[in-house]
Amino acid sequence: MLRELKIENYAIIAHLDIAFHPGLNIITGETGAGKSILLGALSLLGGARADAAVIRDGAAACVIEAEFDIAPYKEGLLPVFEENDLDWEDTVTIRRTISAAGKSRAFIGDIPVNLATLRAVADRLVDIHSQHQTLLLAGTGFQTHLVDAVAGHLAAVAAYTTHYKQLNALKAELNKAVQANEAEAKERDYLQYQLEQLQALKLRSGEVQELEEQQNLLAHAGEIAQGLDYCAQMLTGDNGPLEGGINAAVRNMGATLAKLTRKYPAAQELGGRFECVYLEMKDLAEECERRRDSVQVDPERLEAVNRRLDDIYTLCRKHRIDEADAEAELLRLQGELDAKLQGFDAAEQRISELKREIASLEATALAEAGRITQGRMKAAPKIEKHVIKTLKELGIQAAVFEVRITSAKALSQTGADEVAMLFSGNAGAAPQPIENVASGGEMSRVMLALKGLVARSMRMATVIFDEIDTGVSGQVADRMGEIIASMGGSMQVLNITHLPQVASKGEHHYYVYKDSAGGGTHIRELAPDERVEHIAAMLSGSAVTDAARTQARELLKNL
Repeated sequence: MLRELKIENYAIIAHLDIAFHPGLNIITGETGAGKSILLGALSLLGGARADAAVIRDGAAACVIEAEFDIAPYKEGLLPVFEENDLDWEDTVTIRRTISAAGKSRAFIGDIPVNLATLRAVADRLVDIHSQHQTLLLAGTGFQTHLVDAVAGHLAAVAAYTTHYKQLNALKAELNKAVQANEAEAKERDYLQYQLEQLQALKLRSGEVQELEEQQNLLAHAGEIAQGLDYCAQMLTGDNGPLEGGINAAVRNMGATLAKLTRKYPAAQELGGRFECVYLEMKDLAEECERRRDSVQVDPERLEAVNRRLDDIYTLCRKHRIDEADAEAELLRLQGELDAKLQGFDAAEQRISELKREIASLEATALAEAGRITQGRMKAAPKIEKHVIKTLKELGIQAAVFEVRITSAKALSQTGADEVAMLFSGNAGAAPQPIENVASGGEMSRVMLALKGLVARSMRMATVIFDEIDTGVSGQVADRMGEIIASMGGSMQVLNITHLPQVASKGEHHYYVYKDSAGGGTHIRELAPDERVEHIAAMLSGSAVTDAARTQARELLKNL
C-alpha cells in the first residue's frame, strides 16, 4: 500500500509530504484546489510521459517520491522484481525527477530504471481510475483489458502480444523480401546468363598471353623456320656459302694461333678466346637447329588459337573491357557476378526461413490465443454476475450486463476474440454496446463494479478513484460509498469525491486546499471534529447549518 507521498515543485505544489493509511482514504477539496494534480504526480510514478512544463515556476526540477509497503504482495510482485533485476525489500521507494531541460530519471529503491521497468512495477502497485477512464470504457481495447485482468492472464496476454508483434514484423519482412525478389528476378536472369557465358569460356590465368604468343608463332612459322635454318647453315656450313661454315673457320683461326704460341706467347690467350667462341657458336648452331625443327606450320592450330582469342575479345567488347586487361578483368567480373547471384540465393533462402519462422510463430500465437479465449469465456459469467449484482445495489434494478466474446476474423494484438460489453438499464430493453446506451451515471456505476472486481482479481495494493461517483446522488451515492468502503476492507483505497455520502464512509479524510497567500496546493488529514464540519459544508454549502452538522454526524456515526 501507499504509505507516504512526497512532492516537490510539481505544478502549483511547492512542497507536499503526506502519509496515507490502510483501508479507505477520502480526499475532498474545492474545485480547482489541486486534487487532480495529486493524480498527475502519481501518474508520473507510473511511467506517464514527463514534460518540463509540470515544473513549478522558478524551480530547477520537480521530484515525486512514494513509499510503498509491499510485504503482503510478495508472491505476486517478486517475479516482477526478479525479471527486472531489482532487489526485494518489504518497503520500496519509487522516485521520479524531471529537470527544467525536460530530462527525466526514475528510481526504484536506489536503482535507476527505465520507464518500461517503472511501469512494470507501478502497474502492480497502484491502479488509478480517473474520469477519463470511465470514457475509456467505451473502447473495446479497454473492455478487453478488464476481462483479461479478471481472468488473471494479463501476463499470458503480454506474452502473446509480444509473439503477435514478432509475427507481424516477420510477415512485413517476408513481404518486403518477396517484393524485392520479384523485382530482381529479371536482373537475376540476365546476370545468370552473363555468368554462364563467362563460365563457359573457362578462362584461366595466363592463358591470353600464351595464346597471343602461339598466334604470333603460328602466323610467322615459315619465316621463323627459314631464319633459324639460315643461321644454322651459316654456322655449320651445311649448304652454306662458306665451306665448313663459320664454326670451322673460327676453329681454324684458334688452331693457327695455337701454333704461334712458342714464337708469340700472347697468341695462347687469343687462341683460348677463339676456342670459347667456337664452343658458343657450336651451341648456337645446335639451338637454332632444334628450334627450327620445333617450329611447324599448323593452319588448323592457328585457326583454333584465333577462334579462342576472338571469343575472349568478344566478351571484352560486350563488357567494355580493355583487351590489354582482358584476362584479369574478365575473371574479376566473373567473381562479382557469382557473388551477386549468391546474394540472390541467400535472399531466397531467407524467404524460405521466414516462411518457416512465420508458420512456427503463428502456431504458437494461435495456441496462446486459444488459451486466452478459454480464460475470457470462463471469466465472462463471473464479470456479468458481479456487475449486475453491484448495479442492482446501486439502484439499477433492471440492469442487464453481458460480456460478449466472439471470434475475430484474424488474430489481433489482444488475441483471436472481439470483446464487447453490452448494457441495458431498462426492463425489457435488449442490451446494447455500453458506449451507445449508458448515461454518465450508469457508466460510473459499471466502472466501479468492474474496478472492484479487477482490483481483487489482481490483488492490487492500492486503488485510486477520481470522482467515480460522478452522476449519482442520494441513496445510490450512499450505497456507492458502502461498496467503495467494502473494497477498503481488503486493499488500500484513495477516493477523490465531491459527495458527502461517499466522503463519510472513509476511515481517514484528507482535505486539499490552496494556500491563500502563496496560492500553492496543500493537503492535510482532518481530525474527527473537522470532518463533521467539512461534510456539513459539503451538504449545505458555504453557510454551514446546525442541521447540516447533525446530518454529517449521522453519516459519520458508523465509523
